[in-house]
Amino acid sequence: MKKETVEKRRIEILEATCDVVIERGFAGTRVADVAKRLGVSNSLIHYHFASKEELLAAAFEHYAHKDLSEMQVDSDSAPTAAAKLWRLIESYVPEGSDDVEWMLWIDAWGEALRNPKMKPISQDLDEQSIAVFEKVLRAGNESGEFHCVHPRESATRISGLIDGLAVQYAAHEGVLKRKEFIRLMRQLAAAETGLSPDDIRDTRRTPKSTNGLKNIDQDDGPRPASLATDFDLRQLVSQYQDALSRHDFSRLKNYFLDDAKHSEDGKLVASDMSQIQTRFNADFEASTAVIEVLLSVAFYADEGNGTAHGNFIVERRTRPGNQKPSVDLFRRTDTYRRTSQGWRCIDRQQTAI
Repeated sequence: MKKETVEKRRIEILEATCDVVIERGFAGTRVADVAKRLGVSNSLIHYHFASKEELLAAAFEHYAHKDLSEMQVDSDSAPTAAAKLWRLIESYVPEGSDDVEWMLWIDAWGEALRNPKMKPISQDLDEQSIAVFEKVLRAGNESGEFHCVHPRESATRISGLIDGLAVQYAAHEGVLKRKEFIRLMRQLAAAETGLSPDDIRDTRRTPKSTNGLKNIDQDDGPRPASLATDFDLRQLVSQYQDALSRHDFSRLKNYFLDDAKHSEDGKLVASDMSQIQTRFNADFEASTAVIEVLLSVAFYADEGNGTAHGNFIVERRTRPGNQKPSVDLFRRTDTYRRTSQGWRCIDRQQTAI
């Protein structure tokens, strides 16, 4: 037989075996059942697989790898780490107590206890599942979205909770509702990443609704920033204030993106970094001291889209030469975008009070 013909027949046998296993379970599946499903002889099955144990192990490996590959592709196409993580969780959580994919996985764990051919495959697939979550968690750390101290341990906990709850959900109807399952997974994922549960979502994917009710993944816009994002933004603002007080624009510019805009009282006064620098340099030349004190601070973020904004009441103190210091009050909104270097301001709206 030609190599491609052999491989094609092998895949047909594996897929037919999966169909039979879903109907009968691993323990109830016979080689004769698979042969009958394909309309071939038992000897043809044994030509490709030496034993029933080898056939069942290979079929599960084929099915699981295809399943993991599809989830990986879907996750990789998401725009942010939070969205990637949410897509993985959404894909892993069973659709219902009759989810055939999870029925196969649960049955395979039991089969692995009896079938020596299945055991290493089951273990390898569990490790691959953990690795998929670990990859996303590390990517989130690198992009600045997550504060995950031990990505491998966190991935193990997330994967383990899904597995444990899935058994309860799939095997014991009514014990756990899917909405509760999702809520518990959001809580754990948030705890592992330094975000809030509401931030574990995918705002770019079109939400589905049922009976006119809002989907659990519906986007309600920016929410109060997570503890991790709030900390990062406060650090950024603190560094900005220090650089401003020292007239140090080389550090001050790290607060802004190169295409940042600055408006005052509704009028655009700077549309890029060079114009922003010109304005700050004019302030530095006119004053021996420029100090900003934040009287009120509140940060909001859409973690899934990587955007945030800060609402401030600012007291700006300046000393023009040897003259008496002046004090001005502003209401300011700075809009931020998450970058590979961390959060940066993309737009400033300032109004005198």
